[in-house]
Amino acid sequence: MPRIDNLTSLFMKFPGIGTRQSKRFVYFLLAQNPHFVEQLAYEISILQKSITRCGECFRFYTNNGKLSENNVCDICVNDTDNTTILVVEKDTDFESVKRSGNYTGKYFILGGTIPVLTPDPTTKIRINELIARIKKGAPEGLQEIILALSSNPESDFTREYIIKTITPTTKELGIIITSLGRGLSTGTELEYSDRDTIHHALKNRR
Repeated sequence: MPRIDNLTSLFMKFPGIGTRQSKRFVYFLLAQNPHFVEQLAYEISILQKSITRCGECFRFYTNNGKLSENNVCDICVNDTDNTTILVVEKDTDFESVKRSGNYTGKYFILGGTIPVLTPDPTTKIRINELIARIKKGAPEGLQEIILALSSNPESDFTREYIIKTITPTTKELGIIITSLGRGLSTGTELEYSDRDTIHHALKNRR
């Protein structure tokens, strides 16, 4: 059945979704009433029209049908704590930290991690954009870069690369670099960490 196979192939492009789960999604949709399917299709169709990537922290945010000046999100625009920038791997990590209520500064989304032995790490994360953000933040009172990455080998490799790459800039500007403390156990994904874990990781950063 081509239609089922086509939709199954599309669902398989989602992270962590295999053939069996993809086919279950298709048959689930077939069993729903037409209104549900139409609503789902509509929300998908307008998703990229209503969501924009911030030009400063690179997180996705709702633009409410119009773009702000320089395409900057509300967190970057607000005159909150400019002394710290929390660097995370992806938007879901940002949401976990924001939801915990333990951090009130600025953010920066790396866009992923660097697999070990990658020939050109600059193609995997926004390292050049991060350096530019640090330089922009220095006159605004930036004092600390917090590397809030997950606790696993690939994230550890990414953290080491970032520290090595941005240290000349941060040293020149008098900005310190810290990492989350041992609130995160080895192998822990930041995205799935609870409020207390994030609280202790931020409190015990080093």
